[in-house]
Amino acid sequence: MAAGDIHRKTALGLAEIRDRKLKLSPRLRTMLILIDGMRPELILKEEAGKVGAPPDFLAQLAGAGLIERAQGSAAAPGAAATAAPADEFARFREAKNFMNTTVVDALGIRSFFFTMKLERAGVVADLVELVEPYREAIAKGTGTEQADVMVARLQEMLR
Repeated sequence: MAAGDIHRKTALGLAEIRDRKLKLSPRLRTMLILIDGMRPELILKEEAGKVGAPPDFLAQLAGAGLIERAQGSAAAPGAAATAAPADEFARFREAKNFMNTTVVDALGIRSFFFTMKLERAGVVADLVELVEPYREAIAKGTGTEQADVMVARLQEMLR
């Protein structure tokens, strides 16, 4: 694995996020959620250090068949990292799904009230208004370092 390699979730990885059958450790699960097929390994490793994931998280996830190296990822890591969804609705859907997945992951059943607010969001501007409550919810569940990583990723999606 090289610093410019880009990894994406496999079908098994997507199923694991949805179903939690493998009972991954919380930090390893966080890194699985953050792998999006756009960010190079170097960035993922920086984020992993901030959230306390094991240094070999990529090897663990790949060994379990949850992620794979994206085709041609070493050729243009910078271009992939700046890719964005094509339209406003796609950005909204991606950001809302990310917020929901990560807050439920961090808080479990205690995320109910936040997810109710999230369900009322209908446009990107509504999600922008929820960034600070999102930060507080993630910090409450997992700590400020992980909240900072998640909010940084969310803000990229909302741009």
